[in-house]
Amino acid sequence: MSFSILLTPLTPWLVGVVGLAVCSAIVHGLRIFSTRGKPTKLDLVDLKDKDPDWKILDFSNTKPLQVDFDWTQAEVKPYRPWKNGPYHVTMGLKKTCLDDWVEIDSEYLERYQYKRQLFSQHPDDTIQHLPGTMDACFEALEYLVDFLPRRYPSMFTKTEVGIRNLVTGDDWDLRRGCSTWESYHPLQVMGLLTTEDWFVMQTDNDGKTTRLTAGANCFPAGWKLRERIGHSLWQIHAGKVPDYEQKLAASMDRFFIRLRADRPIMRFNFAVDLSGELFHINSHHNLTADNLETPLTVDQLHLRVERQYLQRLPKTRGLVFSIRTYVTPILEVTRDKEVALALRTSVDSFSPAVSAYKNKPVWNDVLVAHLDEVLAS
Repeated sequence: MSFSILLTPLTPWLVGVVGLAVCSAIVHGLRIFSTRGKPTKLDLVDLKDKDPDWKILDFSNTKPLQVDFDWTQAEVKPYRPWKNGPYHVTMGLKKTCLDDWVEIDSEYLERYQYKRQLFSQHPDDTIQHLPGTMDACFEALEYLVDFLPRRYPSMFTKTEVGIRNLVTGDDWDLRRGCSTWESYHPLQVMGLLTTEDWFVMQTDNDGKTTRLTAGANCFPAGWKLRERIGHSLWQIHAGKVPDYEQKLAASMDRFFIRLRADRPIMRFNFAVDLSGELFHINSHHNLTADNLETPLTVDQLHLRVERQYLQRLPKTRGLVFSIRTYVTPILEVTRDKEVALALRTSVDSFSPAVSAYKNKPVWNDVLVAHLDEVLAS
């Protein structure tokens, strides 16, 4: 999936998609810092009487998902984000609440282990951050550490210095200046605590330009974090996402600038993928049959869905953005006839530009033949 935000075509919302400003000299002139080194102490003005968003992220009323929640028995949610009707390019935003920030299910430990492997073997492709982003990243981590023990008390417990993961055995010391930050980045810790990938976006001094400034991304879909760090919304989307310039650019810019801390947003997107691989950094947009080494079969097709959540950070004014990726074999998706019919209707209505972007010419014949068989049975 290309690094594109908030569009119903296959686009990570960051990709959906923030505020400490990042000047253009830093964005274009300095190389990305590594995760080594100890961050400085957060120095923020007291906003209690100046900003209505201050302390909006209050998790004191958060209730456990279940008192005796057993993640090993929690089914993966079968998100099918299409309708039995025409397909339209939209931002597709949905109101949500703080309790829905993170989803945990039976894939939790497997994804955790895979993330550890990816962080170790592919550091440049999984962790990137620009100067001036650490305060926002630590603020996001602070809120997540407050949230997880309240929502999933059977899995996490807060400690005097951080958080203990009762599933993995990790005991995180998260104090500023501790040795943890010699090996880890705050967003990386967030990724190891949850199944989501995490990103921070910030606003330039002009108050109009939103950029991707930090990310911990183990499950990209056709894009490279190191190639997108520091890019604005326009740089990420223009010339890549169908109809972006004409229909969405101006409204997206306004939305990202105006999002309040008390109004988190969720959206979903989907794609038919030719692989079930989660770590998918090579572009898979605008492919042709010539790119395939062997003829495509239906068992190779997978539904890739992203659950994307965007939240304003009230102190630093950054935007923390998370992506939870679900990959399901098409043969499993189409066991439900109503789902298969809606998928067929949606795919049939793709415009030429969306069809090319989503590789419809590559997989359409195989998928349609399968759907016809399912619907005729």
